[in-house]
Amino acid sequence: MEHTIAPAGAERTAPARVPYRPLFFAALLLLAALAGLCGWLAAQRQTLLSRAGELDRQAGRLEERLEEQEALAARREEALAQAEDQLAQARAELDAAQDTIALLEEYSLAAPDGAVPEYTALCPDLYAPAWEGEAVTGGKVCCLTFDDGPSANTGRVLDILDRYGVKATFFVVGKTGEADQARMREIVNRGHAIGIHSWSHDYQKIYASVDAFLEEFDQLYRWIYEVTGVYPSVYRFPGGSINGYDRGVYQEIVAEMARRGFSYYDWNASAQDATVRPRPARDIAADCLKGVGKDLVVVLAHDSAARGTTVDALPAVIEGYQAAGYTFSPLHPGVEQVTFGYPKPR
Repeated sequence: MEHTIAPAGAERTAPARVPYRPLFFAALLLLAALAGLCGWLAAQRQTLLSRAGELDRQAGRLEERLEEQEALAARREEALAQAEDQLAQARAELDAAQDTIALLEEYSLAAPDGAVPEYTALCPDLYAPAWEGEAVTGGKVCCLTFDDGPSANTGRVLDILDRYGVKATFFVVGKTGEADQARMREIVNRGHAIGIHSWSHDYQKIYASVDAFLEEFDQLYRWIYEVTGVYPSVYRFPGGSINGYDRGVYQEIVAEMARRGFSYYDWNASAQDATVRPRPARDIAADCLKGVGKDLVVVLAHDSAARGTTVDALPAVIEGYQAAGYTFSPLHPGVEQVTFGYPKPR
């Protein structure tokens, strides 16, 4: 191996210094800065996520409060509408009461000083029997009624009613023949209601005064009991509660009969069979069925010897109401009264 010997006096040269250490430290610092930045960004991200979650929760709570406020507003609007309806109803009732007061002032025969009318002492035993049955409420109910009987047609009417399982009401007049008495008993025995129409059916006599009405009523009331063993509790005014003969007395009659516990019934469907000549059965049935659509229908028909076509129409009437979803009931104090509206005073 050869060794090179530097010449005497020659200077030695130091090796070159490489600058890697400052770069290394700079890199470390940069990495540390990046790591810090990443950590800060991560922290900021987490903060933003938390803030976003809180904002979402606040938004949800605000939406819930808004829904509650909207529901509360809807309830208030509904309550306001109900209050307005109740106010309108109260005003209507007040108007009706004022109309009734005006009618009483116009028609009443009572003493101005409020003295009890003397007719209240008439017929001391004329009081309706206590009603202990159930009320007829809800649904579609048809009440078939027959005025002016009994007659030769009563048996046919009863047979048709039996065939359909229907109970009806017969408002009878004062007939004393043996056959008519048997028919009255048959009405009751077959489970139908018997009511008072009038003894004489003479409008001028009946409506001459409250006293006259009570005397007629009492006479028939006692006769029905004598023949059938039943005291009636319902009645029908001859000609209806408002007619051309009772203008001056009908209010007092209604009040006095109500005080004695009796209920009267007009009608809201009619056979229109009180005619000189008998109407065709199809026309009678069509008129009777005009009550379809009302919750409670009281049908007026007549049970007199000349009303054969009314009897002929009866099956179509019953089947028509049955097809429309109606049940049938006789009239009694548990049935809501159907009455004519009073005319407004002039």
